[in-house]
Amino acid sequence: MEIPGSSREPVRRPDRGPLLLALVGVLLAGSLSADGEEMFLGAGDPTEAWERTLSTVSAEWPVVRAVAPDPEASPPGEGVIETAWIEPPGRTGETWPPTRQRVVVRVVPTTAGAWIDAAVETESFAPAAGVTAAGWQAASAPDAFTGTLVSRLAPGVDPVVQLPPADELAGIPAREELPWARSRFPRLARAGIKVVEDYRNFYDCESLVCLTAAFGAGAIMANTGFDTTMQTAWQEGVTPTSVGTFFSGCKDIGEGRYALSVFGAAAATGLVFEGHPAGDAVGEWGSRSLRMFVVGAPPVYVLQWATGASRPGESSAGSDWKFFDDNNGVSGHAFVGAIPFLAAADMVDSPLLKGTLYVCSTFVAFSRITDDAHYPSQAFLGWYLALASARAIDATEMRFAGLEVSVMPLPIGDLGGMAVQTRW
Repeated sequence: MEIPGSSREPVRRPDRGPLLLALVGVLLAGSLSADGEEMFLGAGDPTEAWERTLSTVSAEWPVVRAVAPDPEASPPGEGVIETAWIEPPGRTGETWPPTRQRVVVRVVPTTAGAWIDAAVETESFAPAAGVTAAGWQAASAPDAFTGTLVSRLAPGVDPVVQLPPADELAGIPAREELPWARSRFPRLARAGIKVVEDYRNFYDCESLVCLTAAFGAGAIMANTGFDTTMQTAWQEGVTPTSVGTFFSGCKDIGEGRYALSVFGAAAATGLVFEGHPAGDAVGEWGSRSLRMFVVGAPPVYVLQWATGASRPGESSAGSDWKFFDDNNGVSGHAFVGAIPFLAAADMVDSPLLKGTLYVCSTFVAFSRITDDAHYPSQAFLGWYLALASARAIDATEMRFAGLEVSVMPLPIGDLGGMAVQTRW
């Protein structure tokens, strides 16, 4: 008997019930949307991938339409496989309303295989809303089971899943326009906005906690016998040696009049040659170094006076803090001398090179102890303020670089997995 509203009668295939039940039972729950779930099937050529797919589907389903893909077209034409409508397993002819299902597979050829997208479509025979005559109506959105089909085509091989567009991934906010983009003077605006952000990072809660801990350690070193004991041992054991001579020669790196000139020239070079890899690298180093000085110099100056400590040999009190009594509680040379190395360390990825630059950042601090110009606590505090400034500048650069990472669960067949996407 012909069913009203249908172009052909549903085919009863009771022997296909177990396969359909297995396929539907392992659908990719919580996977990608049904209209965009593709998986890649590797093959020697696109024709092989199409033939494998067609033979696998036709072996278990009554195929009524098969359109071969056209890999020579630009873009490649997709192939389509449609099966006949069959009654789902577990249902009998007396069940109301009658329900039928079919499989639609789309195959898009590539040079090394094909992208496969398969779905189960379900319809129920029931009156539509406001219509007296009955007809076949879509019961729900198509159920995707691409992973199951691909696992049958290539058992034991993990298929490659195509990620959805970036704007559809959960946890990825829309890219914000850089705040200086619409300024009449974007370079000047960029510098000002970054310096403001540097100060915000330097004085945020996490940074202030670390600064407090560092100055607590400096206070213990300065106001106990540690400084004087360490200073005496250094003068006797290191200063007369070749190591001491090397450290003494590093003192000029911390001279502000030289360092600031180099930082400024590097930043200007970056502006002139902006867009060139070498110019951008030099300019970024100069910009980072200048901003480190701008952020860290005020607290260095204030704390030099606030601690009130004196240089070795200047006071009988040694390195004890006497608030506002003198201005040598923090080594300015140690601060400036650490800047170029810390700025460069934040720009490299190699752990060995980064570690080497961090070690080099301490040389000027050691030179001040070697020359008997500062106590260990004063050299340490100068170096640490440079480090805190470097952390603030690096946080600013990371924010405006716009690096975003998204991790989301991604089922593949009957297995679990995850997709990771980065954008910068």
